[in-house]
Amino acid sequence: MRIRNLLLIFATVTVSLPVVAKEKLPTAEQRFGGKIESTESPSFRRHVVPLASKLGCSGRECHGSFQGRGDFQLSLFGYDFVKDHKAITADKEHRLRVDLGNPEKSLFIQKPTKQIKHKGGEIYEEGSWEHNLMLKWIREGAKNDLKETGEFGRLELFPKEIVFRKAGESIQLKVLAHWADGTVEDVTEFTRFRTNDESVAEVHEGGLVESKSKGDTHIVAFYDNGVSPVPVMLPISEKIARNYPKVSTRTKVDKLVVDKLRKIGVLPSDVCTDAEFLRRASLDVTGTLPTPDEVKKFLADKNPNKRAKKIDELLKSPGYAAWWTTKLCDITGNNSRNNTDRNFRNEQTQQWYDWIYARIRDNVPYDKMI
Repeated sequence: MRIRNLLLIFATVTVSLPVVAKEKLPTAEQRFGGKIESTESPSFRRHVVPLASKLGCSGRECHGSFQGRGDFQLSLFGYDFVKDHKAITADKEHRLRVDLGNPEKSLFIQKPTKQIKHKGGEIYEEGSWEHNLMLKWIREGAKNDLKETGEFGRLELFPKEIVFRKAGESIQLKVLAHWADGTVEDVTEFTRFRTNDESVAEVHEGGLVESKSKGDTHIVAFYDNGVSPVPVMLPISEKIARNYPKVSTRTKVDKLVVDKLRKIGVLPSDVCTDAEFLRRASLDVTGTLPTPDEVKKFLADKNPNKRAKKIDELLKSPGYAAWWTTKLCDITGNNSRNNTDRNFRNEQTQQWYDWIYARIRDNVPYDKMI
């Protein structure tokens, strides 16, 4: 899956209309709130790790960073359940993160509730459903139930697409996790959400999406190994649906792009000049401007397929792998902002960069890199 295919994904729009989930599944508040003795038994994989990720504990700014925090390191966003279980249940100089003999005195409980000093501040309140869940997990032995839970299947989000009518409107997302054993669970409150453009739509911690201004973006949901986007848009004009003019399309990609533009009320621009195309394609694919000689050669070329040929040429250049490796390193937090240890930055950071570079250079599909 090279960059051309990646751009195709970005241009593709889910055409399903908003629907309401049929399953009336209990929420996390209903399952783990109230008296702790009568609440459901938590799962390490399905509940503890995703909740820690949702609360930011395993994020890049906290214990999920390359160096960890406070001599405590978790895998980034909880991808390594075995490593995280060992880290959480480790004996830290006889100060137990998980104290099976006295669960309430566990550092894993006292620090998030700020009963003892915690640089991250209060993460959840005593008596909250989050506190109940973590405490009950420790009371019941702090087990790693990775084998018992089986394989994660997929995420399902409702609604599947959001089209707002005006700024200020809001709608609640619902997230269902489907497991290989057939179990379906409402994991909305265990899910991390992110907006790709907060100027168009914001998403609050619990999955409430709020329209901010005209345009389109995606809200992305993260749970376990599942990542699922929801298209969100507020049309910028009245030229949508039947009010949209007929636009001819030469390729499947063109059709997908026009279908998207029709939804948000944007008329396609005229075809750019050869000089504009070369500059844009070069910057997008390699992060560099074309040389004067490259510009002259391209403008003089009379081949009607020269644009497609130029894209293939750019994708084969060393600049493509280097530019997109830098982008992916930045996205995954492998940069100077997150890595402050000079020795670490000289070793592990270079290894991470080389690992990504080799996969992009070898044309490994983006969905098979890891």
